[in-house]
Amino acid sequence: MPWGGLALGTLGAALAHQMGSDSTFQDCRVGSPWIIILGTVIGLALVAAGALGSWRVFADRDETNLRRTIAVVSLMAGALFALAITLPFIAALIIPGCWE
Repeated sequence: MPWGGLALGTLGAALAHQMGSDSTFQDCRVGSPWIIILGTVIGLALVAAGALGSWRVFADRDETNLRRTIAVVSLMAGALFALAITLPFIAALIIPGCWE
């Protein structure tokens, strides 16, 4: 579980990126903001699930220092993954489709 934030965060960021980039850049005529919103929500849910697992390890005072350190690194990575998912989401909603 201490690696949960890294593992699920990576998966969530990759999924959100692929859904957003495929819908926007492969054929921008069929891209929809709803696809990007769905990818963002799924990606952030995966990041949150991983961060929750890492948080449980970090908050447990009976854990070893090594596992707690890994959990902290996973939590910080989860914050970066959430930022990496949120910023392209905002850009996708601001920049018009196909750069009209």
